[in-house]
Amino acid sequence: MNIDLKQYIISVLHFDLKLKTEEIQTEAVDLLFTEFSNDKGKISVDEIRRLYTELTSRKENTEATEKTYSEPVPEILAEPLPEISVSVMQDKPVEKKDTVIPKNIPGKPILLPNAKVNEKYQATLPLIENGLGGIMVLNISGLEEVGLQSEPNGLIIAGIPKVAGDFSFVMEYKHKEESENRPSLHRKLSIYINPDPRSLWVEIEPDPESLFPKTHIAHSELQYHEKEAVGASKRGRSHAKDAKFRDDHFEMMVDPASDWLAITVSDGAGSAKYSREGSKIFCQTVLAEIFSGDNRKHLDAASKFIEEGDAEQREKELKKELYFLIGNALLKSYKEVEETANLNAAVVKDFSCTFIVSLIKKVRDGWFIIGFWVGDGGIGIYFEDKEPQILGQPDSGEFSGQTRFITMPEILKNAEEIFGRIKVSRVDDFKGLVLMTDGISDAWFHTDANLFKKEKWDELWLDIQSKRGEKSSLNSIELLEWLDFWVKGEYDDRTIVILQ
Repeated sequence: MNIDLKQYIISVLHFDLKLKTEEIQTEAVDLLFTEFSNDKGKISVDEIRRLYTELTSRKENTEATEKTYSEPVPEILAEPLPEISVSVMQDKPVEKKDTVIPKNIPGKPILLPNAKVNEKYQATLPLIENGLGGIMVLNISGLEEVGLQSEPNGLIIAGIPKVAGDFSFVMEYKHKEESENRPSLHRKLSIYINPDPRSLWVEIEPDPESLFPKTHIAHSELQYHEKEAVGASKRGRSHAKDAKFRDDHFEMMVDPASDWLAITVSDGAGSAKYSREGSKIFCQTVLAEIFSGDNRKHLDAASKFIEEGDAEQREKELKKELYFLIGNALLKSYKEVEETANLNAAVVKDFSCTFIVSLIKKVRDGWFIIGFWVGDGGIGIYFEDKEPQILGQPDSGEFSGQTRFITMPEILKNAEEIFGRIKVSRVDDFKGLVLMTDGISDAWFHTDANLFKKEKWDELWLDIQSKRGEKSSLNSIELLEWLDFWVKGEYDDRTIVILQ
């Protein structure tokens, strides 16, 4: 397309959707520009209209969902209703160089299929379609400059393109029935080489004077009995190009006194300006509160039910102790966010984040794994020989803006909200316990339904394990490197913790 792509998109919005200049959302136009730059074959008025409507609808849903709540969070937890049913889960552009083309080449240029930088390319010359079925190709000049070459007889063009843009080559040929003394003929070949999408991303540093700075990466490892917890987090490409900090956070801790392992993962809402600090406060404060202070009595009581082997028989009592243990820690975290907001002339909504916590206890004949999950992302137990156990339900709908956050008072002031989200599983053994933000789950599972499918977990697990080479386990550096995987359209922060 020879006209300016962004201007073309804006003109479609003007004339097709009847939008005035001030009504056009520039952020959505920028996203459309990136999408069509990566795949020019998709450009059409219908596709521009569809994608623009979808993008702006998402924004409206986000704004509608993240409204300011006026009802306060309680100071203490309410008792969960006794009739709640519970159950323990069982096992089951590079610089463009145009070729110099002889003037006055007759005939319409022959169009070659589009290519992409750094991707293997092979195409048969469409000679018959262009009225050249009886020719002999002598040479095609200019291919080498872009990383291509012609195969034997000149009928196939192949290679790995190394530059992006519109390019023209000259095909020299003769008709097979003509004598060797006749001069050769020329025909122009044209190709569009799409850029490698990865080359379009840039890394821009945030303002160093901003409140609540955060590193772009984090990784750590922790031994727990015969298993090891490895975690990694990385700033997303979309945040990097917009000079934003990483919003995700994770923490993990073993309490020697009780022999419990706790893992937390949180994703700060992209629309909340201090969500990076909200995710940090919830991850750190929940862990600290679970293993200290008045909560210790609830942790000890839960340990007793589990270690005495009657947790399944006394599951309601076990879950009630977990309710107070986790709920009190969440309330303390919310109050911490509230105080931080007040000190910085902000509101709690500015710190919005999703939240997942898992408590793991090794027992004589297996493992007890507890999960609590608010928002998108996911937590699941992966087995090689049976279906995964998903410890909760994703809080997401048709649009990403419908995600719920732990900072919403409607969750913490409702005893049933907290109690109903606590999931308990007892397993003999497992291959991996995985906690992840939506930067991972959206890229690998795509839909909420897929999160429950074993084949999707198999694909994820195999891809992660490919980073460990010949070793028996993956370390956190290798997991951090794995986070660089490429999935078109998925450029959010990525955080994952695996107990393996």
